[in-house]
Amino acid sequence: MNVFLTASLGMVILGLLFGAGLAVASRAFQTQEDERVEEILEALPGINCGACGYGGCRAYAEAVVEGEKVTLCTAGGPDVSEAIAEIMGVETSDSGVQKRAVVHCQGGIDNCKRRSDYNGPEDCRAADLISGGPKECLYGCLGFGTCAEACPYGAITMSGQKLPEIDADKCTACGICVKACPRDLISLLNYEYKTYLGCSSPESGKDVKSVCDVGCITCGLCEKKDPNEAIQIKDGLPQLDYKKASDDFSVAIDVCPMDSYVTERKESASDKKAAGM
Repeated sequence: MNVFLTASLGMVILGLLFGAGLAVASRAFQTQEDERVEEILEALPGINCGACGYGGCRAYAEAVVEGEKVTLCTAGGPDVSEAIAEIMGVETSDSGVQKRAVVHCQGGIDNCKRRSDYNGPEDCRAADLISGGPKECLYGCLGFGTCAEACPYGAITMSGQKLPEIDADKCTACGICVKACPRDLISLLNYEYKTYLGCSSPESGKDVKSVCDVGCITCGLCEKKDPNEAIQIKDGLPQLDYKKASDDFSVAIDVCPMDSYVTERKESASDKKAAGM
């Protein structure tokens, strides 16, 4: 009996000693978090979108303290980049290029033919997986507004044509809508560029024209007529070189027989005057 009590007492003492040792070790090796991490977190928008390439705002804040660029938060834009740069005590001449999301599809209810009725969940990802959606074009917008629901800033609304309309003033280029679209129809474009292709179908001209009134038929006119030589047909679609053309794609817009290009250029005062506005 005495042997049993002695052994038990020994185990208790050993346990207490090991516990005390672990407590001392944890304090000795504890890594103190840089206080700048919390300051950067306060400056970040806090939506954890992952557009910076990290798994959330805290991960990015920690990476910045370790030497990462201060300009990777597209959701926060230049103001956030400058705030982080101030916290880090660094100079930055590049506070990030302002961007916004654009949709590469114009095939709404009136422009794109339907092939079937869809009775599944009102979600683009579900429709794409279940039946490919109700439209004839298998590359166009499915129209259920998954991107609009995903946008944390309310920058996307669905039009009467069941197409996303993006408010450039509200868009922060966080990239959440880009990830939400199952057909990769949304991209982030530099805010200064106002012209882009409103089609994503790589099918032949005949096949595209048979299902959509505004789809690109790859006729090549835009490539041939562009005075800047900034358009190249690649993988079945025109690719625009904005730097080469300085965003002047007016000729391409004019010669396109399908009106496949989208331009967000605002009317100038002289244009309004000429139109009698």
